[in-house]
Amino acid sequence: MKTTQGRKLIALLKKRGMSTLELQQAGLSTCPWKRISEQLVRNEELIKSKRYPDNGRWFYVYRVVTRKP
Repeated sequence: MKTTQGRKLIALLKKRGMSTLELQQAGLSTCPWKRISEQLVRNEELIKSKRYPDNGRWFYVYRVVTRKP
């Protein structure tokens, strides 16, 4: 079975949260958040949160978690 772009990105996001730039730099898709949302199964959830580093700017971090039934 061939692994899709979305499933590859989901595997990365299950390991650790990634910013929008890091998702783009992975080079798997030109629109990674769309591929991820297309391939999520029922018990998975895409979480988008803001991260505030020390320099006062913020950026979005995406992570995939498994929901409990």
